Amino acid sequence: MKILVLANRDIASNVALNELFQSCLDKYQFQVLLSSSVGKKSQNKPQSLKDLAFFEQDLFNQILFPALENPKNTAPKKLRSFGGFRELGIKVTDVHSINCQAGIATVQNFAPDLIVSIRFGLILQSAVIAIPKFGVINLHSGELPTYRGVMATFRAMQSQDTHCGTTLHYINDSGIDSGEIIKISKQTVDYQRSYLFNTLAVYKQGIKDVIEAINTIEQTGKCETLAAKLTGNLEASYYSFPSEQELATFHAEGHKLYEYQDVIAISKGFTKGD
Repeated sequence: MKILVLANRDIASNVALNELFQSCLDKYQFQVLLSSSVGKKSQNKPQSLKDLAFFEQDLFNQILFPALENPKNTAPKKLRSFGGFRELGIKVTDVHSINCQAGIATVQNFAPDLIVSIRFGLILQSAVIAIPKFGVINLHSGELPTYRGVMATFRAMQSQDTHCGTTLHYINDSGIDSGEIIKISKQTVDYQRSYLFNTLAVYKQGIKDVIEAINTIEQTGKCETLAAKLTGNLEASYYSFPSEQELATFHAEGHKLYEYQDVIAISKGFTKGD
């Protein structure tokens, strides 16, 4: 089965893809399309979110990953960079638009049986959704329909929830984080650790859910779902990036967006083998 993976060029997507490929690369043929950001772009983004973006994207994409992809670097690695996936025979391409004629052609040329979306920053329209015969499934890093949109783990921590997690669901149209739910997985929020730590942590089980769904789809053509479609006030449950005041309150309550120990631990995974 041919699977097109739509992801974002950030560390959470990379960790998720490493989990996916380590588990089932030998069973399926993959190709990856990467967006460059998630959510609406803003010139007035709070400084703490800009700092978070540096640790989620720039540090790895502009500094660590290029160093790892240097041909002279032969150190054993547990995790691979986006470029390193090519060493596994996986084509990885950056995309800025997927619903245009060129984007649709890119998807059609690979002719995927299934599309798997993980943190992809572009909204799919009907022309793309209709291409794979088994449809499109999306792994959302939050519980739906409660936390639609971006930074769902932040919203769970902001609300003092005991759990955060992932929702695996079908994408049937251009609605954001809407569609038939395949599975919701939860884990305890560790309030001693950062938003980034808790966000990365949900993908271990989330990717297991994706792999289980892929296997089911290969065998039966479709996953059983929990409900016909997400219900409730979907507009009210959509969250964009937090405001300066929300971030200030988050920090005042003792929470952190990231910690240096998070970044160090992640980085070691790319430079050392088991």
